[in-house]
Amino acid sequence: MSQSATITERPPSARVDLRNPVLAGILAFLVPGLGHYYQGRRFKAGLYFLCILGTFFTGLRIGHGQVVYFQWAPAENRTFAYLCQFWVGIPALPALAQAKLRSAQAFDEGYLARDLNAECEGTIDGVPGVVRGRLVLGSESSRRGGQGGSQFQGVLINGDKQTPLEGSLSNCSVDPQVGPNPRRGVQAYFESGTGPAGRFQGSVARPLWDWYGAPLFDVDPSRANSLDRAHRDLGSRFELGVVYTMIAGLLNVLAIFDAIYGPAYGDEESVPQPPVTEPGR
Repeated sequence: MSQSATITERPPSARVDLRNPVLAGILAFLVPGLGHYYQGRRFKAGLYFLCILGTFFTGLRIGHGQVVYFQWAPAENRTFAYLCQFWVGIPALPALAQAKLRSAQAFDEGYLARDLNAECEGTIDGVPGVVRGRLVLGSESSRRGGQGGSQFQGVLINGDKQTPLEGSLSNCSVDPQVGPNPRRGVQAYFESGTGPAGRFQGSVARPLWDWYGAPLFDVDPSRANSLDRAHRDLGSRFELGVVYTMIAGLLNVLAIFDAIYGPAYGDEESVPQPPVTEPGR
């Protein structure tokens, strides 16, 4: 009695097409997951993009945007953590640009390269309420030429009451142009003729390119001690934010290797081939 048997064999699966591995690695460095998207590995692209950037920006949020920066001189202030953060790519590269491409004057307190004309919010010592309005401060060159003035025009808000307020500022002190905080502090003495007078403490908005990735200083006496201030304000959240952003960078190193060399196990993302069926005898 003869009996037929069917034997099913599954040949080796085709490996993932890495296309141009070098280009994929560069893209994976610049934006986590972009190299895998270029290779057609959509699931991994989305996974790396969400997980790595999610971890990075979570750490940045925990650290109030102050935990990713580059500082290599002097030696006491070297940011070894940035060697890990760097590998997140584009989100971490502005820190390198801030440290290397900015002029030294951009980090000096009180220096104004151009006239400052911006919306300001603050308080006046001894005066209840909040002051809001437009602040005009003359630049260094304007003050030397006798053309610069320091003026404020706005309102004093005390509860539901708003009182017009206008006056001049003297003995102005302004935080550096580039700093780790989205707000740039302004301190001065406010005088308004018949109105209130006193020590004014306020702030104006910094453009994104003046605060994102800005370095923190702690050993240069000529600059704001921003590193100590960050540790004082954030406490353990500062170190936690650093750890999150470091982990994100190290994870992207693995993703870059995956984009260049493919999956660690040859068949984990392989393309399945149809089974080959041979009739038995």
